[in-house]
Amino acid sequence: MKKVLITGCSGLVGIHLVKKCLDKGYDVIGVDVKHSNNLPISDRFTFYELDLIIEVNIKNLFFYESPDVVFNCFGIKGSPIRAKQSPVDFLYPSFKINTEIINQCQKNNIWLVFVSSVGVYSPAETFVEDDVWKTLPGESDWFPSWSKRMGEILLEAYKVQYGYDKWSIIRPANIFGEYDDFSGNGTVISSTIKKIYEATDSIEAWGDGSPIRDFVYAGDVADAILRLYSDKLHTIINFGAGEEITIKQMIETLIKISKKQISINWDSSKPNGDLRRQMDITKQTQIGLLPVLGFEKALEITYDYYINKLL
Repeated sequence: MKKVLITGCSGLVGIHLVKKCLDKGYDVIGVDVKHSNNLPISDRFTFYELDLIIEVNIKNLFFYESPDVVFNCFGIKGSPIRAKQSPVDFLYPSFKINTEIINQCQKNNIWLVFVSSVGVYSPAETFVEDDVWKTLPGESDWFPSWSKRMGEILLEAYKVQYGYDKWSIIRPANIFGEYDDFSGNGTVISSTIKKIYEATDSIEAWGDGSPIRDFVYAGDVADAILRLYSDKLHTIINFGAGEEITIKQMIETLIKISKKQISINWDSSKPNGDLRRQMDITKQTQIGLLPVLGFEKALEITYDYYINKLL
């Protein structure tokens, strides 16, 4: 029976991973700075409320729990404004925590799936895995990007110096799903769901809705992480949806799901943002790692969760 350590287990992907690992019969150790009521209750699941910035907490986890695999979903959440104004809040915890987790995995010869981000890329219409180190991050993603890039380069360094290659790096696109932040300060999808639910006749949206984005469901991301481990795929890989979804299409689909008669007021005085941001899915396709759940079905699950579980 495998023992899995999941950092960031109370997060959007982490909760899905905990549940899926239990379904597979694994013993699961979950770690986060706070407990989520969405985490399951099971005699095979142990939760630790720990601040992993304290190095001894990480060392004790590995010493006393001896995991067979680590899914590192740890990450710092925050708006682009917070990232610009308080960059140390992103970089210091990320550097400390990721460095020691990687160190412990190498020392103990443990398989690691490192969850990176689309944020490591420089602005482009299509993001290709091998392009990351040929470019620098964009201004708006500058600090958050390095918080993930440094973990990636450290894994490469351990491979060069110690031959440690029991790891995968996955770079998901824009993740959404049931356990998102629906306060209005979360992802564009969670914020739109809240806006639609509260609307009576119309909602306001920025630009004209034409920008194309790559949205991936958190449950599909969790499945991909499990697949990388189960097949022992030593790789650096994108996780995109394989669908081009415009902002307009996303909002209209959510309105359809809500069954409400709502119009969209497009504010053309507000910026559209980048017109196209899409993951290259060539490597995903080659190994059969594309998402299973369709975009509309995933939106439906997320919307139903919001109105039935949170309200």
